[in-house]
Amino acid sequence: MNTINLKYLVPNSFTALSLILGLSALHLINLGDFYLAAWLIGIAMICDYLDGKFARLLNAQSKFGAQFDTLSDFVTFGVTPGFLAYSSLLNEVNFVGAAVSIFYVFCGGFRLVRFSLKNNVTSKKQPFIGLPIPAAAGMIASFIIFNAYFQDGNFIVDLLLISTFLVSILMISKIEYLPLEKGKKLSKESIFFISLAIISILLAIEFSYFIFIFWMLIYIVYGIVRQILLTTLKHTHKTKV
Repeated sequence: MNTINLKYLVPNSFTALSLILGLSALHLINLGDFYLAAWLIGIAMICDYLDGKFARLLNAQSKFGAQFDTLSDFVTFGVTPGFLAYSSLLNEVNFVGAAVSIFYVFCGGFRLVRFSLKNNVTSKKQPFIGLPIPAAAGMIASFIIFNAYFQDGNFIVDLLLISTFLVSILMISKIEYLPLEKGKKLSKESIFFISLAIISILLAIEFSYFIFIFWMLIYIVYGIVRQILLTTLKHTHKTKV
């Protein structure tokens, strides 16, 4: 294997690891170990970030890598979290829980297809249209981890049901979520989230159950607030003109 092929192996290895973690999480869900399955989804989110990061650093983007990443994301961040949400808590609300879990999977698939089609048009780093599916999966996983420490019956079930439905809608929405990096340069948003990550790592030693859900909420709400502000500014500008 020559050097040119080796550089493609690095990002694809992280994609493969993300897929393996997703499949392992599915197995753990079948065994009833929802807590560990949720953490595997969290680790897969890191792998998903690293495969794109190394692909850009090594200039190793390829059509195969893009399609492989889409497949991995659909299983790990689409099917697995949907199954996790239903198997752990949403089965308690029967048909409604099943419907919302299936809706999540379909929205995740739609989000990935739309992203793939847009990437075929341009390779330039642009804002994500709709909530990225790893963030949506992270929201569900963080609820399961949080619930392992604070089991609160019907309240957490209702909250997960609403949250799963909302992140599904956000995935197919046109709300823009900026990537943490633009090429090789850090944006102001990147610096903010990286600083928050450092603080989170320090706190996670003692409050791991809380930090994950805190992170997901910050990122999701940030996109919504940013979109509202941008829309308001555009409307104000048109009014003045």
